[in-house]
Amino acid sequence: MKKNLLACALVSAFAMAGAAQAASVELYGTVDTGLLYTHESVETNGVSEDSDNFGMESGIGTSSVVGIRGTEEISENLSVGFVLEHSFASDTGADDNPDHFFDKEAQVSVSGTAGTLSMGRMGGLTAGEGTYDLFMATGDAMDGGYVDYIGAGYWMSRDIYDNTVTYQSPEFAGFTVYGQYSFGTEGDDSVASRSKTRYAAIGLGYTAGNFSLAVVGDTVLKNRSFESGYKADIDDAMSLSIGMNYDFGIAKPFIGFQYGKHEETIGGYDFTVDDAVMAGFADEFTGDLDGYAVAVGSTFPVFGGELQVSAYYADGDGDLYFYGTEDTVAKADVTRYGIGVFHNYELSKRTSLYAGVGYDHQEVDYVNGAAKHNVEREGVQVGLGITHNF
Repeated sequence: MKKNLLACALVSAFAMAGAAQAASVELYGTVDTGLLYTHESVETNGVSEDSDNFGMESGIGTSSVVGIRGTEEISENLSVGFVLEHSFASDTGADDNPDHFFDKEAQVSVSGTAGTLSMGRMGGLTAGEGTYDLFMATGDAMDGGYVDYIGAGYWMSRDIYDNTVTYQSPEFAGFTVYGQYSFGTEGDDSVASRSKTRYAAIGLGYTAGNFSLAVVGDTVLKNRSFESGYKADIDDAMSLSIGMNYDFGIAKPFIGFQYGKHEETIGGYDFTVDDAVMAGFADEFTGDLDGYAVAVGSTFPVFGGELQVSAYYADGDGDLYFYGTEDTVAKADVTRYGIGVFHNYELSKRTSLYAGVGYDHQEVDYVNGAAKHNVEREGVQVGLGITHNF
């Protein structure tokens, strides 16, 4: 509590200092609150169970955040900037991430004729978050989707990472090059960097007129040597991501494709939720799965705002390893597909109303020794709410 109060005080102090001393320092934020209905139907080995939930939610359309950003011009060709961004639940006022106050982004950057170098906490090139949102912004009409079943959950598992260095080159003939490396994604300073889980990526962006293209190769350099001593030899996760779009004015179609090897999840599927199948095994696992995901969609400037439509499919298979054993506990075959529709109606430059609906179908076949299991999960969500930017 004292840490949070101190952080809030610092935010206020920086904002007031910026307003008084430098026009380039800005306090900004977004408040997003709405109502969300979710229906789920789960069938495990032929036994079905349905659930329905309706209530108020924060961040249906976008994350509720408060942030500070600024830039200082050191010279004509050199500037220093920073971004500090904190996310919160607007329906309760609670922190979204109690372990990181500036959980969305906390980075300082230096920009000049040779490009921009940023250091701190930030999203990966394929994470769909923050300053370096390259792949999803280019290849996904919904830029990573919204809540559980409205266009979300079908790409390879990537995140916002601590201890990250990102380089962005100047644009040349429409091309921009990106390089990224995290010295340790968990932020545990007591562990040597080579023993941490790390992230690395290289990306290329290209723009020509109304056409945009992004290509990213990235890897999660995983620490497989747990205290229980199992499967330290699983290869690092690697993926290739290609996204593109073209703005025709009346429509802006998108297509995104990913192929991954040795991934912990494919299509965002959470294996730990299948309690009936995984009973008796540890909840924590590591995956060694190969597969792909593809999404096609478009945006349309209609009805006083923007209409977004996206359809997706993901497929993968491989092994699951659990803590405390050297043996393969299960083999899994995963498929996931769905469709999402979302519309923002702009009341003003700062405020918009939104409504969205999504359908999602997931199926997993497990083989655990001689036992075979099947889990099918269908989800439908309908959400509506308001977003205000300041």
